Amino acid sequence: MFGEALSSPVYMHKKLPVAMTWELNFFRCVEFKESFYGKTVSELHQGNLRENRSNNRFSNLFPGLKTSYWSDSVETARAEIKKHGSSNNILSFWAYDDLTSTFPTLENTEPIVIINGEDYRLSELIEKAENGIDLTTHDKLLINKIMAANPDCLFYRSRVRKNGRNYLFFEKGFNKLSIREVRLRLGERAAKNTCWIGCAFSSDYSPSVEAYGRYFSPIAKVKMDTNYLQTEEYLSRKEIRAKTRIGGN
Repeated sequence: MFGEALSSPVYMHKKLPVAMTWELNFFRCVEFKESFYGKTVSELHQGNLRENRSNNRFSNLFPGLKTSYWSDSVETARAEIKKHGSSNNILSFWAYDDLTSTFPTLENTEPIVIINGEDYRLSELIEKAENGIDLTTHDKLLINKIMAANPDCLFYRSRVRKNGRNYLFFEKGFNKLSIREVRLRLGERAAKNTCWIGCAFSSDYSPSVEAYGRYFSPIAKVKMDTNYLQTEEYLSRKEIRAKTRIGGN
């Protein structure tokens, strides 16, 4: 139901529609800007976590919280940004919960906790937020009840793609994600230039930690920022990967 592998264990919350599960994949598309050239995969991914400010469509739902919007497939993610007027120059992210990798690279030992909001009016609440409609007292009580479960993200139905699913991550859940692939397609150009950067490979999601230091350069080329190899993020990911590899042996 959530897009997880068939072998994934799923545990349901007793009172709320909450699932804790493994082996999930998430997709996000954003309109590509020239300013994205030169930014590493690490920097681009961190840019996916946004503050809920007054001009953010989810600010009425989750004021003061950082959120990140993802989908169950690249097709759903593309349809969602097209709804908001995106061009055909698109940057696509494919992420997964780091815990599912044979060699995790993050300090996390908990599965992603997802609230299934399809039967709890979350799609309706999100539509209200997108259209600037004030929430009722009952709406706010429901949100408070859901947030009390301390979820990593909310799961709800896409209104622009049939059978599509969307995920709204909070910061805690976002920090459990690693990147499998970032793909650039310049669809507005006659040549339809494309290129991609892989950060995890094969069915066991074996990570390439160094790949987080790669970046796109004009026009649709890939280069490496060796300064990334000196960052705390890289050194931490590398150390954790090495420990899990030793533990697996």
